[in-house]
Amino acid sequence: MTALYTDKLHKEVYGDGEPIVMLHGWAMHTGIWRDFAQLLAVKHQVVCLDLPGHGLSANLTPYTLEAVVDAIYAQLPEQASVLVGWSLGGNLALRLAEKYPERIRSLVLVASNPHFIKTESWPGMHPQVLQVFTDNLQRNCSQTLLRFMSLQVQGKADAKSSLRQIKRAMCECATPNIEALMSGLDILKSTDQREILRVLKIPLLMIFAEQDTLVPAAVAEQCQLLSKQIDLKIIPGAGHIPFITHRQQMLSLMQDFIARKDD
Repeated sequence: MTALYTDKLHKEVYGDGEPIVMLHGWAMHTGIWRDFAQLLAVKHQVVCLDLPGHGLSANLTPYTLEAVVDAIYAQLPEQASVLVGWSLGGNLALRLAEKYPERIRSLVLVASNPHFIKTESWPGMHPQVLQVFTDNLQRNCSQTLLRFMSLQVQGKADAKSSLRQIKRAMCECATPNIEALMSGLDILKSTDQREILRVLKIPLLMIFAEQDTLVPAAVAEQCQLLSKQIDLKIIPGAGHIPFITHRQQMLSLMQDFIARKDD
């Protein structure tokens, strides 16, 4: 592994070969990917980026979807990459693919919702639940984040092992910048990327988790209605962090998709 620092973003690089760039979710950093990234790196160069204001990356002001996307773009390998985004990272990846399609050869979105907030016609998180979470975050940031991560593996067969990995990653770095956290939630609340899915030409795999409490698996069916071109997979029994709790299934899905797009 090579750790690299720039003026704005921190990255960790594993392996050699065609590049895979990985964008973590809200409130985390590259450490959450590390074990999974090393498995992918057997055949590829894997680049894990800390989002602005997370991990070891400096914050951005103002913290907007466009500013974050442009900061990530500046760190992409020159060779067109497979871009992987988890949760909020998936929303960033989708906008990157729309804005800079020449730099993205294919896209993998993991537990990510193009319209995060629930409406009468679209599954997602209820806005009142998100508001309560936001209020708690402002009162006690560290405790709220730990509870948030713990809920993602609750009830899973290897919950204790998964939670240890999450806690280890969280303890590596300071709590994310509060402005970045609040702005990230604002991005989730205000972003509607359904039209991007409808017209996107880049090969796309969307992986959902059957027991995800943040991004309901029902989102998969709605996304398929937007575009028949999307490869959709649902991992049985998984929650919001399938690359930790269901690592081998995730690895097989991604490797199969990448290999098919290489043909």
